[in-house]
Amino acid sequence: MPPSTPWPSLGDYTAAIQNPRNCFTDPELTRGQVSTTRLGLPAAASGQFAVVYQMRSGARTLAVRCFSHVVTDQQQRYDVLSQHLRRFWHPALVEFAYLAQGIRVRGPWYPVVRMEWSTGKQMHQYIEDNLRQGPVLERLAAQWRGVAAGLRGADMAHGDLQHGNILVDPQGQMRLVDYDGWFLPALSGRPPGEVGHPNYQHPERLHQGYYAANADAFSVLVIYVSILALRAEPGLWTFHTGENLLCKADDFTRPGQTSVWQRLHGSSDPEVRRLATTLVGVCRGPVAAVPDLETVLQGVTAGAVPPPPVVPTPALQPGVAPAPQARVTCPTCGLRNAATEVYCQRCIHQLCGDRGCPHCQAPAPARAPYCPQCGKSPVGQGPVAPAALTCPACGLGNEATEIYCQRCTYQLCSDRKCPHCQGQAPVGTPYCPQCGKRL
Repeated sequence: MPPSTPWPSLGDYTAAIQNPRNCFTDPELTRGQVSTTRLGLPAAASGQFAVVYQMRSGARTLAVRCFSHVVTDQQQRYDVLSQHLRRFWHPALVEFAYLAQGIRVRGPWYPVVRMEWSTGKQMHQYIEDNLRQGPVLERLAAQWRGVAAGLRGADMAHGDLQHGNILVDPQGQMRLVDYDGWFLPALSGRPPGEVGHPNYQHPERLHQGYYAANADAFSVLVIYVSILALRAEPGLWTFHTGENLLCKADDFTRPGQTSVWQRLHGSSDPEVRRLATTLVGVCRGPVAAVPDLETVLQGVTAGAVPPPPVVPTPALQPGVAPAPQARVTCPTCGLRNAATEVYCQRCIHQLCGDRGCPHCQAPAPARAPYCPQCGKSPVGQGPVAPAALTCPACGLGNEATEIYCQRCTYQLCSDRKCPHCQGQAPVGTPYCPQCGKRL
């Protein structure tokens, strides 16, 4: 659209979307029908950055996100995210497509994001419905831990983790929505598309626009502490305002000084008390130093990680050159990667060919230890052994090769030390969830 064209309002989008054949070019959307209110008008969910409509097209239910203002490099950001997610599967993410020529409003075209519609309740609604169901909240906390570890292990950050962007479906599975603020390695150095909900963000990020791989670390910790605290003391829900779980932005600028901190420090759960003390500390420190959740839960504090052991280099015989390390050059960005890498460490281009997964028959990278479609391991061997591990959190029987429970994502195996960062990583996982490097 022309630069001088004003951005559509909620009313403009609502008027346009009543005629899908005229306002869309995407075949699935042109065949769709928008959900309406009792008055027969399109039902819209309006947020700070977008308006969302529900559409039914054939057997599918879709969400159409129409933006309320322009975002710099928006199409490129979504293109990079699409490429990244083609190589990394995460059960909490939903299918989406960025459509540059998405919706026509008063003549010009504007971008939209078409997403799979996720049924379920927003996190705060789910918590309120299960406020006095301790085991349910315990499973929710365990699943949240798994979701966070999966994102960190894939070297990406959502950018706006908060109650409204986390849905819990009827089966109790989490889904993340609103993909406008993702951080990915290929976007490093750019300003963020957004800095997230103030009631879930470090004060420094709100003021300086921090944008890096650990951008989610603060909000992940805030949500985890809130769930555990409510499991121990449901009465804390009086701190909920509809725009938070327990804490507000003012609590983070005054760490340890407001009433919510007094209640957290007085919790009957010693783990809540410990994590509250940790959260106070990270509020006072720089946002770049906020540790990820696994580091906090393993009790590793900043500066306490021992340096890697020094391995003496064998002396070379005179006249004998050291053997060169095998490398493969990325055809996209030119970076020389170790020959064992599946993806380029700069731009995540796949460095090897595909082969068929024997479990789901989908194509999987030849060197990948897990199928990105079904998540089973190993890719190149026969059928996986029958269920042998019972999850202690939810009771589901899992296959013996699984690292995390397939229902609640509880970690089913012990940890080992990563040789690169000295952090803790589950036994059997191919990549460290702390530094992302191959183990």
